[in-house]
Amino acid sequence: MTEPAKPADPVAASVAELRAIIKQFGRDDLDRRTMAAAARLKRSSTIVCVVGEFKQGKSSLVNGLLGRSVLPVDDDLATSVITLIKHAETESAIVRRREDGELKTESLSPDQIGDWGSELGNPGNRRGAERLEVSLPAKVLAQGLVLVDTPGMGGLGAGHAAATQAFLPFADGLVLVSDASAELSAPEIEFMRQATALCPTVMFVQSKIDLYPSWQRIFDLNKAHLDRAGLSIPMLATSAALRMSALARSDRDLNDRSGYPALIDTLINRIVAPAKAAARQRSVDDVTSVVSLLRATAQEEQAALTNPEQREQALVRLQGATAALENVRGPGAKWQVALNDGIGDLSNRVNFGMRGDFRQVTEEFDERIEQMKTSQDWDVASRDLQSAVATVVATAFNAVVDGAAELRENLIAIVNDEHLSIGPGISAGGTFDVTQYWKEKSLDTEDEGAVKRGFKKGLTGVRGAQSGVMMFGMLGGFLPAAVGTLMASNPILLTAGAAFGGFQLMEERKRRLAQRRAQAKNQTRKFIDNTQFDVGNEIASLVKEFQRDLRDEFSSGLAELQRSYTESINQIKQSQQATDAENRQRLEQLNIVSKALGGVEQRLKAAQ
Repeated sequence: MTEPAKPADPVAASVAELRAIIKQFGRDDLDRRTMAAAARLKRSSTIVCVVGEFKQGKSSLVNGLLGRSVLPVDDDLATSVITLIKHAETESAIVRRREDGELKTESLSPDQIGDWGSELGNPGNRRGAERLEVSLPAKVLAQGLVLVDTPGMGGLGAGHAAATQAFLPFADGLVLVSDASAELSAPEIEFMRQATALCPTVMFVQSKIDLYPSWQRIFDLNKAHLDRAGLSIPMLATSAALRMSALARSDRDLNDRSGYPALIDTLINRIVAPAKAAARQRSVDDVTSVVSLLRATAQEEQAALTNPEQREQALVRLQGATAALENVRGPGAKWQVALNDGIGDLSNRVNFGMRGDFRQVTEEFDERIEQMKTSQDWDVASRDLQSAVATVVATAFNAVVDGAAELRENLIAIVNDEHLSIGPGISAGGTFDVTQYWKEKSLDTEDEGAVKRGFKKGLTGVRGAQSGVMMFGMLGGFLPAAVGTLMASNPILLTAGAAFGGFQLMEERKRRLAQRRAQAKNQTRKFIDNTQFDVGNEIASLVKEFQRDLRDEFSSGLAELQRSYTESINQIKQSQQATDAENRQRLEQLNIVSKALGGVEQRLKAAQ
């Protein structure tokens, strides 16, 4: 007995019908936009980041969701390489890495993932991996879920947390993993509090409950901590070991006790379903705008054919609208002036704010260095310095994205004031990658003689912290290529830190300690200045990219509108030369098309 065919997606069916109508109008421009909306509908992905401190069970959690051991789980710490896992009919893996500054992609076999993604196979990420991507036919991924396994943050107060937060506005969900050995720390709670303001859905998963008999007490304490922090987020308890054992033995009861069925249901219902609904709505809005434009064109011609006496009036009206549209499309148009002025204001505002934030960080750490006496003091300060600088950078890039979105709304209002409407979702939806805005740099002072020879060491620096920021959706890829390294930035280790070790505050050594402090201040300033210079250049590139995107979006929308006016004028002129029979036939065709467009519009509304 054959299974009944699944009902067609009403949106996809409407798109297919609309494309057939578009061909009758000969509007290849609107066909391209409709195809883009349909493509977004088909390849909608839901990005969920799995984060947490070292050795909390993140990779094991992901393996449990997949139902198989895909990611390496070692006693050693994972490297600073994120791994993206997405659905595919066949299993494959690739690594993105940099060689001599050039980004390269290399295919891997599944058993090579550990060679790149574990400390054992790739100590210190010496092989320069930026991101691993794994594709496999896992059931949990079939609805478009993309899991992002991030490196351990090594303390959520460090720069890793701030870097991760820079990405959260572009993720659909976040899962913080903390094992059942201890209560949530203050940095973990603060991280979740900040994440809830940036990410649509934040979840907490307490892992490794099979190892700790008192896990329920820890779970209750964690709930109390989150309640006091005002965080009402989903909380779940899981055991990857029980999950794997249950799958191997096909034991449903054991699987329920592993907590994974509840976790998967929560992921699907709280993150995947809303994200897919939002993506679907964007596609529906875009297709609906195409329908509205075609209906307006058809109705204009229908009115002229129905009442021949009004043809001249219609021509005059359309020709006037075309002339007005030419002015709106000209180089001195209000929206173009507003775009250029707005981009300039945005760039100045972001750079001014960033400089002020960096100045504040410099002053704060100058005062802090004056109080430092030991290498341990410097270790803490260097982590805090990275966190502070990463926060400034994240704030700057988020300000660019927010400012560009606000500018777009202003441009829409200006176009509407001209009694024109270009419709929603016309943007090409490109993805912009901000690559290597923290470049690996040496912060050693030129005078290395001031540092004790026994404490001399190379500086690890800040390696390739990168961010992917997007505007108007994620077409062309579900995640920016550079986000991985952003979330895996190494802690700052300044050479001057060693200079504070082993010194006692004796009179004869006070002068030397003052020299060490001066050296530390110089290195801190150099690090901040270099970062500010690099980030400033990348922000300038990003602002220009947004300017081009907005210019192309509104230019394309107005061009579509002008073509609609021109098509209507040509059709009305042709009707003046046509016979009555030809005009009646044309009117019948338009009535059929208008009815079909009305049906498409109704089905799209019902699908929302």
